[in-house]
Amino acid sequence: MTERFGKSQGPIVVRGLNWLGDAVMSFPALAAIMDDDPERDLFVLTRAGAAGAYAALVGEENTLIEDRSFASRFRAARKIKKMAPAKMVIFPNSFSTAFYAAFSRAPFRAGSAANGRSIFLTRPVVFTEEEKAAHESFRFLRVVEEMGLKACFSRPALTLPDLTERHVLPEGLRLAVAPGAAFGGAKRWPEEEFAAAATLILADRLGGVVILGGPSEISSAAKLESLLSPSVPTLNLAGQTSLKEAIAVLGRCHLTLANDSGLMHLSAALNVPVAAVFGPTNPVRTAPLGRRCAILRKPCGCSPCRHRECPKPQRLCFKDLSPEMVKREADRLLSPVREATKNLFLLPPPGLNILEGWPEKRGQDVKCFAFSRHFSEMGVKPEEIPAFLTMLREPLEEVRHWRVFLKKNGLAPATCHFMGQNPEIVRLAHNLGGQAILVMKEEARAGMPDLLAAGALPALAAPSYARGFEWLFSS
Repeated sequence: MTERFGKSQGPIVVRGLNWLGDAVMSFPALAAIMDDDPERDLFVLTRAGAAGAYAALVGEENTLIEDRSFASRFRAARKIKKMAPAKMVIFPNSFSTAFYAAFSRAPFRAGSAANGRSIFLTRPVVFTEEEKAAHESFRFLRVVEEMGLKACFSRPALTLPDLTERHVLPEGLRLAVAPGAAFGGAKRWPEEEFAAAATLILADRLGGVVILGGPSEISSAAKLESLLSPSVPTLNLAGQTSLKEAIAVLGRCHLTLANDSGLMHLSAALNVPVAAVFGPTNPVRTAPLGRRCAILRKPCGCSPCRHRECPKPQRLCFKDLSPEMVKREADRLLSPVREATKNLFLLPPPGLNILEGWPEKRGQDVKCFAFSRHFSEMGVKPEEIPAFLTMLREPLEEVRHWRVFLKKNGLAPATCHFMGQNPEIVRLAHNLGGQAILVMKEEARAGMPDLLAAGALPALAAPSYARGFEWLFSS
């Protein structure tokens, strides 16, 4: 039976993630908790590096901060115990976060069962292979589901702080550039390339550059600033803003150029278009979840990897990734958005009833196509097929046939999404100029290395068709 929160119960405490990018990927899960009962007190415990991001969602007064020391964690656990929370959700996978959650005596504790943590949790979660291979945001949603909620994917709106008087932004197009990235230099596109890309983007536009980054990225930001033309108005704020101030600045920019980093994720959460440069990391699990994002990545034989510093002097991940490529994607992201109906083509395998995963509240801006042969194999009668599904009599297997079909029916490729578990739909979408929602069943997982090697990426790696529907309807 679904366990619901009663109005008389205590607050909910979430042990959030410590890194900014991870924290932002947990926002849909937090939004699901807030949507269930907007009046319930929700507190998030995290470290200072991610506190500003969580505060933008739940409020500063509801954001608790601890550091790495045992004393700080012990004080946080005692404080939570005094709050008498009804439920506690633990997003990190570390042993220590589950241990301190148990010390807080929350009667309900949900989190990953990994790393021997089950003894500290009342609802340990064992993730499926599909969930492990899908975008990380869905794992956090899965933990929230253990609270008895129907945790649907949604894109929460962040509170944009006021801009301080000392932050005078450039006139015209404000281009945010974040040249840093946590974990190591292997993830960082060279400052020379960022400078060249920014110069190209602003060559025929009135505007300026805003450089953002943390204290550890001051030298990289200074190098970038020195490489920009003196004619380009530049505001270098690296190491000079709190995360709250960075959100205020970033939310008022028109485009962000960034590595795979926390500021990349934060830009997407603020609905600022993002051109994201990916090197050795895998964008399938950590891509930004904004409405207008471009992933710039060139495949190479040794990527993805987990090296902090690239052992090869050529830095093959970035060798063929040019500023001109970034400029083309930036132009596309900055072009006026035409309101258009999204077109979804469902390509499920035989025997799978995708209607079981269809959300109750269907998005009104999505036109759906499915293959009649699939429904006949399922034993679904024509009168049982929902009116919003347009039946296609036969699969269109070749790219040229799809192009003819889309043109004949007046469907712009950029508005088309292809959802299924066959990795070939990613290649199809890539060749047509559309987007793929790849459902991470065994077939999709087996084909992922070849897709990464070919440079064909899905717009979303979903653990199920239902999650794919939620993502599409929320965008």
